[in-house]
Amino acid sequence: MLTLVIIHLDVLDVVRDAYPPADNTPIPTRVKEEVELFAQAVMPPLFSYVNEAPLNIIIGLLGLVLDRVNILAAVRTKTGVSILTMLISRAELVKQSLTTSQQPTSEQMEDIAQWTDLYSRLFDTVEPLLPYVFPTDTSVAAADDIYVWQFLAAMGVGASPDQQQRLVIGVKERVMETVAVSKSLPEDMSRKRLGDVNLFMRAIGLDVELLG
Repeated sequence: MLTLVIIHLDVLDVVRDAYPPADNTPIPTRVKEEVELFAQAVMPPLFSYVNEAPLNIIIGLLGLVLDRVNILAAVRTKTGVSILTMLISRAELVKQSLTTSQQPTSEQMEDIAQWTDLYSRLFDTVEPLLPYVFPTDTSVAAADDIYVWQFLAAMGVGASPDQQQRLVIGVKERVMETVAVSKSLPEDMSRKRLGDVNLFMRAIGLDVELLG
């Protein structure tokens, strides 16, 4: 089931119909409801499987995404971003457990090297779209974009120092805009918006408070 979802990711209704319109008009309510239903009914069992999967399985799944899916379309939708986050997060968790174990086997080391290559391919593919991965049909103050910050955090954890710097450059405008807008919001909303940004910032060793 997961493999079928992965290889058809860019043609699923919840991705194809949820691609942001060129004129930034709101995504139809019907489509938003379908995206939320998918998130509630389909994603949990997929996450449960991925959460137990070894690194070689995740490598195979991300390889399918890179080879079979139009990532440039998928990464601009909530469903596509959520699935990528799920795969990246699991891979980094397994990779860290392997690299901190006493003696990784040669096969495990090979998996780690293969994952690093795949991650770099994904990074290079996604990098030009980083300024555009946020939802465009709502204001920064009200945007439901936590899933994007979670994706950026997952990317940041596995990134090299150079890639982390490129991540920051890619989303710098959104970070600064969100921090600026948060200053004019009620305290609870302000804290939430800054907390969303900090999901990403702390993953790369920074903190939103450093931005003043």
